Amino acid sequence: MVENDIFIVKGLSPIVNIPTVPLGKLIYDKLVLNNNENKALINGHTGESISNKKLLGRIMCLSECLLKLGCGKNTVVTICSENCIEFFIPVIAALYIGAIVAPINHNYTKREIRHAIDISKPKIIFCSEQVFPKFSELKRKVNYIDKVLIINDTTTTEGAESMTSFVRKSLRKGPLLYRFRPAEVEVANDVAFILYSSGTTGLPKGVMITHRNVLTIFAQNDDPRITNQDEGRCILGILPFFHAYGMIAGLNNIYKQTKVIVLKKFEEHLFLKSIGKYRISSLLLVPPLLVFLAKSRLLHYYDLSSVKEVFCGAAPLSKNTEDEVKRRLKISSVRQGYGLTETTLAVIKMPLGHNKSGSSGRLLPYMLCKIRDPETGTSLGPNQIGELCFKGPLVMKGYYGNAEATRSSFTQDGWLLTGDLGYYDNEEYFFIVDRLKEVIKYKGFQVAPTELEAILLSHRKIKDAAVLGIPHEASGELPLAFVVPNPSSGLTEEEVKRFVAAKVSPEKRLRGGVIFVPEIPKNPSGKILRRELRELLTKKYKSKL
Repeated sequence: MVENDIFIVKGLSPIVNIPTVPLGKLIYDKLVLNNNENKALINGHTGESISNKKLLGRIMCLSECLLKLGCGKNTVVTICSENCIEFFIPVIAALYIGAIVAPINHNYTKREIRHAIDISKPKIIFCSEQVFPKFSELKRKVNYIDKVLIINDTTTTEGAESMTSFVRKSLRKGPLLYRFRPAEVEVANDVAFILYSSGTTGLPKGVMITHRNVLTIFAQNDDPRITNQDEGRCILGILPFFHAYGMIAGLNNIYKQTKVIVLKKFEEHLFLKSIGKYRISSLLLVPPLLVFLAKSRLLHYYDLSSVKEVFCGAAPLSKNTEDEVKRRLKISSVRQGYGLTETTLAVIKMPLGHNKSGSSGRLLPYMLCKIRDPETGTSLGPNQIGELCFKGPLVMKGYYGNAEATRSSFTQDGWLLTGDLGYYDNEEYFFIVDRLKEVIKYKGFQVAPTELEAILLSHRKIKDAAVLGIPHEASGELPLAFVVPNPSSGLTEEEVKRFVAAKVSPEKRLRGGVIFVPEIPKNPSGKILRRELRELLTKKYKSKL
């Protein structure tokens, strides 16, 4: 296939330079400059906090300990925990010494965790008490994990060591804190993060995010056309920190000295109470939370007048929900963005003060985009639908330890293939239409149908199976299974749901239901014809009307 680059869209003209120093050093310099008692992170549940000064000290102490343990450049450090005020201590400490951070979803099953750590092979793991038993067992089965530590300050788990205890023992003679210097890394090529992203091939792949990828986000967030620059703001840290959205937003807030109110999980009353208590002006959310804001009667009992803007990412947002949130919060716009783990975060955002219904916004500075005909490779002009492809400093380095998957994700001339269909209008505002990829997006999480299909086919009563996502306003999409049962098996829907639920994390459960069919439609090469399944689903729903 001959690629054609006649129509190329350039991002907004850059007005902020991308930093050229390593990410760890950039954050280190800012914390040293602001070595004060101002609160950096506050536990929204208990009120416990960590000041800038304490945060800097704890990060440097842990960095010294990691070096003593033999960690350094290219060592992989994993964090697997619910949101907590200690979460970013090992993250930044690892960046200080040039290590690679590989966060893992704390809701993963033992099977999913094993797959993830087999990709990155972490030397040390910081986890919550909830998941410690899984890692403790896995440590005995693999030869690359040296230590598993509880990330919280104290632990009641038998046989477990807390991060605080580890630091205290390692630095008995006292740390030489202010002689510490962050490691030098090659900003453009060295990997800062391995973030796990599911594709259509099944289990998660490790996306390599370089220092420059993240530094580009930092530069874009310093651009007043894109991000509110008001000082003294507070941000709710409710998005999962293991996810690219929560991780990089959290790091950037620490760098920008924006106070983060950390919420372990979504609790309706605490969420609304925190907005009023801390006078939150900017909300960084995902669609399910906006559906809550659009529909919940609880809003009448809380003061939300501080909210001036809402940004929504990770999954599409319906126009009805957007309009209702604007009405109820009395704000002029709900801004959206488009991105994926492979582009570090958003590559398209609606600029501040702009509003175009249905659009995800404009291409961000330093980036290039083309809309590509998937069949011919030809670039398409305005108002023509094709696959979104990107080049620029936000694009991942590749998949960790998976050269074949990396090659298949790029065109021969280096454009990242997103698998998403869209177009741009005459003013270069982008609109996302559909997906070439079959990945299901449930509440911002990516669910690979092929992974669920493999699990279903392992059931002795199931002859064949296929999975697809069905639209759902609150969650984006719900995984639904088409199942061909073995004759006279007596298989029930609940039996199938329980079987899958026991093997996967919560976001991958068959919340869309199970439909029994006589066969799964496939093409001559054996590929599932999901289009025909969707047609079958449409007919099934119509027959009930």
